Amino acid sequence: MPKHSRAIAVITGDVIGSSRYSASAREKLDRLLRQAFADAERRFPRAIHTRMAFRITAGDEFQCVISEIPRAFDILTYVRAVAAGGGLDPPVRFRASVGVGELSTPKRTSPYEQDGTAFVRAREGLEDMAKDRNPVRWTKLRTDSPEIDEPVDAVLCLADYLEQSWTVPQWEAVRWSILGLTRKESAKKLGIAHQNVTKRLLAAGWPHFEIAVAFLRSALGQLSGTPRRVQQPLAPN
Repeated sequence: MPKHSRAIAVITGDVIGSSRYSASAREKLDRLLRQAFADAERRFPRAIHTRMAFRITAGDEFQCVISEIPRAFDILTYVRAVAAGGGLDPPVRFRASVGVGELSTPKRTSPYEQDGTAFVRAREGLEDMAKDRNPVRWTKLRTDSPEIDEPVDAVLCLADYLEQSWTVPQWEAVRWSILGLTRKESAKKLGIAHQNVTKRLLAAGWPHFEIAVAFLRSALGQLSGTPRRVQQPLAPN
């Protein structure tokens, strides 16, 4: 095993339908995704290993490295929620593949300067989605454990299906709920009545999605040897 090898999760994603945006909107898209990941880094301060970077030559693709593996899907959902509520029309949506494996190079400024099996697996998942051309699939997981990948893929299939129909207001409610805020705390952030937060979450199928996220967190915990209880995100200011 290489000297610098360690278990990490890599998120590799690409924006869906980026060609629909004008030149000025694409600039806003770039800023919006960077801000979304920067926000996630503040909420999950010990979970981000290497900050997000864009790969212009591959289109609107981005990549980041997660050191706290069980939090990968929490972070991915949070970033999607922030991006969806960023004001672009149509709202920002992206496919993403999570690869779990080794980091075989030292930490560097950009994830595109790093290497290891986690990067290869994340790339494979993204390429699989591109080949399938399935508009319902947004998320993949690739590890070296089929006994984990198969049930996780089934859960992700249903989770992706739920996300397809979420409106911007629903994404906004999910954004704060994924951080563990109560309905009243979320309502304060959104400037609405807490009953309306509940309505948005119920319409989004949040009670079911929340169970899926807990399952994904537990499954990824098995890969990293992390107990079920992992670091909670920081409460928003």
